[in-house]
Amino acid sequence: MSWRKITKPSSQYSVLLLLVVGIIVGVVGYFTVQQTLHITSSDAFCMTCHSNHSLKEEVLASSHGGSKSGVVVECQQCHLPQEPLNYLIKKIIVSKDVIGFLTIENFNTQAWLEENRKAQADIARDYLRSIDSSTCQNCHKRIYEDQPEAMNNMAVRMHHKNSKKVPPERQTCIDCHKGIVHPYPET
Repeated sequence: MSWRKITKPSSQYSVLLLLVVGIIVGVVGYFTVQQTLHITSSDAFCMTCHSNHSLKEEVLASSHGGSKSGVVVECQQCHLPQEPLNYLIKKIIVSKDVIGFLTIENFNTQAWLEENRKAQADIARDYLRSIDSSTCQNCHKRIYEDQPEAMNNMAVRMHHKNSKKVPPERQTCIDCHKGIVHPYPET
């Protein structure tokens, strides 16, 4: 097949028909991708590979597992950024977890999790630092300007002091709040 055959208009179909078919295929493709991304971001999907880990119980036992308002945080709210481009990039990166599930012996066991918890926690911590804990800030909006009344005075001062720093010196949420949902091993 030559380049000319690919680029010249079809003698059997009108340009309008080809354009309409292209738009329909594009729209169906777009919504298929969106639906797939949505389904693979659900707790149910995450738990297919992490079903024998204590991760869900850790969330439920934490302050993120049932606040006074009854909100239970889902996996994707912390582990996937909400900004569209960063979301797609992270979805591509975490697709390796499916490969890990299929290829790493005993991956879906609590023993594997405990043995690898520090390394996995460090990966999550470094990622959250790289996105300035934007996943935290999606729920905890305006934490620097509008602290909750329940926050103690020391925490209010620390947040206020940190907010005055420029980003390279400013700490991000995970620097002070690591281990707030999943235990962070120190060694």
